[in-house]
Amino acid sequence: MYEEFYGFYEKPFTLTPDPKFFFMSEDHFSALEHLLFGINQGEGFLVLAGGVGTGKTTLSKIILDKVKNNYVTSLILNPFVNEIELLSSIIYDFGCIPEGVTKKELIDQLNFFLLKEVAEKGKRAILIIDEAQNLSFEVLEQIRILSNLETDKEKLIQILLVGQEELLKKLARPELRQLNGRIPIKYYLLPLKKKEIESYILHRLRVAGMKKKLDFSKGAIKEIYKFSKGIPRQINIICDRALLAGFVKNTYKIKKEMIKKARRSLVGEKEKELKNLLKREKRFFFTFFKKKYSININNSKEE
Repeated sequence: MYEEFYGFYEKPFTLTPDPKFFFMSEDHFSALEHLLFGINQGEGFLVLAGGVGTGKTTLSKIILDKVKNNYVTSLILNPFVNEIELLSSIIYDFGCIPEGVTKKELIDQLNFFLLKEVAEKGKRAILIIDEAQNLSFEVLEQIRILSNLETDKEKLIQILLVGQEELLKKLARPELRQLNGRIPIKYYLLPLKKKEIESYILHRLRVAGMKKKLDFSKGAIKEIYKFSKGIPRQINIICDRALLAGFVKNTYKIKKEMIKKARRSLVGEKEKELKNLLKREKRFFFTFFKKKYSININNSKEE
C-alpha cells in the first residue's frame, strides 16, 4: 500500500525470513562465526537457540548459503514428525527417493548415499532442523543415532538444531544426556542492542530500495526499542504499522507520537483477539454443558 509512496521495490518490514534483509548485528555475527567454525571443524552436533523472532531461521539460511559449494544440505522445517518421517524427509531433501519402509532400511540408504555420493566425492553433508524444540524425545534419540554414521576420519553428517529456549531445557533432560553430551557448540542468540535499532531500520529501508528521504526521529527509535525489546520480528511489526501511518499522513518523517499510536493499535488488536477467543470458548463450554446435562437456563433463573 505504501511502497510506491516511499519509493520501495518491496515492503521493508515483512515477517518472512528473507536472507536478503539479514542485518548483521554484533551477536548475529558472533553466532555465525561460532557455528561456521564448528561446521568447518567437522563437529557432529551444533545448537542455535534464541527467543521468538530473533532471527534464528534467517541465520540458518545464511549458513546454508555459506556452505552450499562444499556441502550437500538438508533443511527440515516441520519438526512434528516421527522417526520414519524424519529419515524419509532427510533422504528426499538430499535429492533421493526414500526406498525403505523401516528405520533400518532408511538409515542404510542414507548411509550408502553419504558414503558414495558425499564422502567419496570430497564433500560433506549438513542437516539443519528448525523449530527443534518441538521434536519428540524419540526423534531426538534417532537424530543422535544418525551421528554414528561416520568414516574412520570424520562424521558423514553434521547436524544443526535450531530452536527456542525450550530446546536447551529439553536437551538438559536426563533422557537426552547422551545427545546433550555430544554437542560441543551451543549458541544463544540475543535481541538487538538499543544502539543497533536505528542501523537495523535503515538497513531494511535501503534493501527495500528506498528512493526518497525517510526519517525515523530519535524519539521514534526509542519507542520502537521500548515496544520491541530489540527483537527483529517485533521491530518489523511496529515499523510496518508506522510506515502505514506515515503514508496516511502524507509524511516522510516518522515521529514518536506515530510509534506510540501504532503501539496502542497493536496492543488493542491483541486484546481484542484475546477477548474474542475467550468469548468463543465461553460459548463452546456453555453449549457443551447445556447439552450434556440438559440444563434449562431460563428455569434455573426463575427458581
